[in-house]
Amino acid sequence: MEKSELLLDEANEKILNKLDNIVGLNKCKDTLREIIKYHEIMREYKCNIEFENYNIIIRNESAYNSYEKLVKVIAEIYYENKIISNSDILYISKDEIRINRVKMKKWEGAKEGLIVLDLSDLGWNSSDIRKSIIQIINTFPTKSFIMIECSYKEGETNAQYFDYFTWAMKINKISPDEKEIYVEKFMKKNNLIYSKNILKKISENSYYKIQSELINILVKSKINKTNNVDYLLQDNQGQKENKKVNKNTGMKELESLIGLEDTKEQIKKIINYIKVCKNRKKLPMLHMVFNGNPGTGKTTVARIIGKIFSEEKILSDKENFVEAQRNDLIGEYVGQTAPKTQRVIEKAIGGVLFIDEAYSIASYISDEAGRDYGAECIATLLKGMEDHREELCVILAGYTNEMERMLNVNPGFESRIQFVINFPDYTAEELYMIFKGLCKKEEYKIAPNIKNYLVKYFEVAKKCKNFSNARFVRSLFEKIKIEQANRVINEEENKNLIKLEDVLKAIRNTKVKKDKIKQKIGF
Repeated sequence: MEKSELLLDEANEKILNKLDNIVGLNKCKDTLREIIKYHEIMREYKCNIEFENYNIIIRNESAYNSYEKLVKVIAEIYYENKIISNSDILYISKDEIRINRVKMKKWEGAKEGLIVLDLSDLGWNSSDIRKSIIQIINTFPTKSFIMIECSYKEGETNAQYFDYFTWAMKINKISPDEKEIYVEKFMKKNNLIYSKNILKKISENSYYKIQSELINILVKSKINKTNNVDYLLQDNQGQKENKKVNKNTGMKELESLIGLEDTKEQIKKIINYIKVCKNRKKLPMLHMVFNGNPGTGKTTVARIIGKIFSEEKILSDKENFVEAQRNDLIGEYVGQTAPKTQRVIEKAIGGVLFIDEAYSIASYISDEAGRDYGAECIATLLKGMEDHREELCVILAGYTNEMERMLNVNPGFESRIQFVINFPDYTAEELYMIFKGLCKKEEYKIAPNIKNYLVKYFEVAKKCKNFSNARFVRSLFEKIKIEQANRVINEEENKNLIKLEDVLKAIRNTKVKKDKIKQKIGF
């Protein structure tokens, strides 16, 4: 079909247009048009629809939660076209899907028209997961299903679930060009004047930071009554330069971190030990394991260690920090993994190689011939850790239990890992201090009635599954900034004050088990 033939009626196009301002979803929008056109044809020509289904596999390669907005639009458009009986959505996690944990009674009375099977953090595709998914689909034949995944080889999931999921979409990583287009559209829509240099500079940030920066620019343009973005940003830069903040050493940065007292003390002892060994010209193995939940500061501390190493000239006098994940190490075909892993190791020589979610390497699926790419990666990594023991520090990070299992995969880890450091979850009070620090950094003031509310909110949120600690706080802070900007843009009061109403609106848009929070803190 030509593009003109895929245009839908006004009601459907209005729903689809909600995806226009979300970067990376254009192709998803086209696929939704195809689905609805297919649906119209099935009914217009009264085709045999006995085997028809509208289930979708969404492969999410983006670092942002765009899929949640996409799922909402899918639910709306499915409801508009009477594919589902209502537009409510039920999310089911991978832990709930596993065959031994499937509790059908929990969902028997579900009113949701769309059921989302969230496999986005699943490290490998096991037979019990597949059996459970098929059982769920067969139990609810009148529902439509969406599977969110990002861990498998592209096309592998589609092939395994071909009989149950007719459609597939892909959310790609946001490219620099897409970010520039997004920024440019925002500028033009709000009649802002900008140079190409400013456009490029803003676009270099992460997508979330871009959104926040653009809203701040819009607010400042209203306050200063100018639409010249270059002027606004240059003025802000001048203020920063006047402050002349002294650069902290790595140790000072470590001390300044909120919480993590035992962790910081352990790292200081390790650094002292390494310095003494270096003075004795007997440098030990430097490789480490960081155990802890998401958002507990593992990446931040790894970067600080890299800075300390360069300051103390432990490996070299240059700061070299290389961050890698499974996709940076594992090849797609036979013979690609070892060279790919080796290139990453060589890039990190003289500094720190930080591998986040390292356990995912060990759980990588073998191909049809039984070739285990994960084992090949681990063997290459272990050899590099040994060969460059005085030139490289490898830090492997991830969940505690998963990391223990990974280290048991190959006995070579035990002889090479010198230090194991645990990162505890933050307390509710520490989470508030992190929030307060974010506000101070961006020169926001906090209304006095916010602290007690947020501390109680964090106490409850901490009990929810997959709570991401400081990452959760940063995400909430970004949403609060957006709510605050939308409130003050037409007001004359303090433009830098965050009020409780901004916090409440942001919390309502934050994915947390609200039934628990309602009982505890009253909203």
